[in-house]
Amino acid sequence: MSKNKKDLYTKLLEEELKIDKLLNDDKNQIQVKLLHQYNNIKDATQIVINHIANLEGTTLTDIHKKLNLEE
Repeated sequence: MSKNKKDLYTKLLEEELKIDKLLNDDKNQIQVKLLHQYNNIKDATQIVINHIANLEGTTLTDIHKKLNLEE
């Protein structure tokens, strides 16, 4: 392989690595965003379940069992 071809090949590999890094960073950002959304929904659900327990005069554990939720 000529020097020019080797240089071009090396540059292409470097660009590919940069692109892979950008894609991985985007995936990580999306995963973090989705995890935050999940946690917010889970927190809101626990608040509702807590209110149900208070209204029924029972414990969170009893409501979890009643709704077939895992702890």
